[in-house]
Amino acid sequence: MAPPDRIQSPQTMLIPFISAEEAAMMAYPPNALPGARDVNTFYGTMRVYEWGPVNGEKVLFVHGDATPSLVFSKIAQGLVDAGYRVMLFDLWGRGYSDTPLHCRHDVRLFATQILLALTSSPLSWMGDGNSFSIVAFSLGGPISLAFTGAFPEAVRSLVLLGPAGLLRELPDGYEDQHMHQPEPAPSPEALREKVREILGVAPSGPALNMQLGRKRVIPMETGPSRVEKAFDMGEVLQWQFDYHQGHIHSFQDTVQYGPLQHQEDLWGKVCDIIAGRTRPDVALHKSKLLVFFGRDDDIVVGKETTEDILKLLPSDHLRVEYLPGGHGFPYPNSEEITRTILSFWG
Repeated sequence: MAPPDRIQSPQTMLIPFISAEEAAMMAYPPNALPGARDVNTFYGTMRVYEWGPVNGEKVLFVHGDATPSLVFSKIAQGLVDAGYRVMLFDLWGRGYSDTPLHCRHDVRLFATQILLALTSSPLSWMGDGNSFSIVAFSLGGPISLAFTGAFPEAVRSLVLLGPAGLLRELPDGYEDQHMHQPEPAPSPEALREKVREILGVAPSGPALNMQLGRKRVIPMETGPSRVEKAFDMGEVLQWQFDYHQGHIHSFQDTVQYGPLQHQEDLWGKVCDIIAGRTRPDVALHKSKLLVFFGRDDDIVVGKETTEDILKLLPSDHLRVEYLPGGHGFPYPNSEEITRTILSFWG
């Protein structure tokens, strides 16, 4: 028998073994957002959400290495209310997306995941004159830049929140030997403990009443028509740590191979387009980049990252906004971010 090529997400490994009532009360319930679909791919099954006016301008959201797509729920709904069509998806090993095995969690894997999400839509997001904007957070920044560099004709505008890729120093714990050479780790428990320390979660959160001997049939659940519920991002991280059996592997592999540092080439290729140096045939040519930072973010330091972006992009093509908070600033500042994005897009 061939070894498994994926670790399945909580959609398969958890939801069938708890009651529908208990599933609905989780930090990340299976029908959390409108327009949910599970997309089967050669890497595994991934969770995608898409809703909003069919004829609205399209916006894709790409989240970071820890918090899944729920981090964008309020911003996405705000844009839908303004007439936009939105798409969110959980990166591999996060939320309700499987963990692929036997492949690196590098920028190519994640940028390809964008294509898989787009092609799962009943609507045309790219090609034949179609284009969309991207809003990306943290690790999602360099992933989106890689995609944009490969398909610049598909992207109309870029908005980055605390973007990685130009980090001068890795966050605490990311340089630990366990994160870069997991094979010599004393045990899987040691790696799990290191990831737990980095994420800042408890050894375990609220226990669910799993009945492993009784697997229920999961009906097609109708999600909400709009986002009304508030989510606790700390509780979402805890739920993911506790119940996504592939999350530890995906997180460690992303730290080892992901585009957190030294991505000047990815940044430079897109900055050349925005500055008007290349690709006069695309919408990004001679445009502007909007970047948000948390004032107290010690992971993606706004002052340092701005200095490094300005080495690649003239200041008249860059707009920088600072908001209260650390690296987790996007969710609590969702309303202000939405207003600024709408103003930026005019």
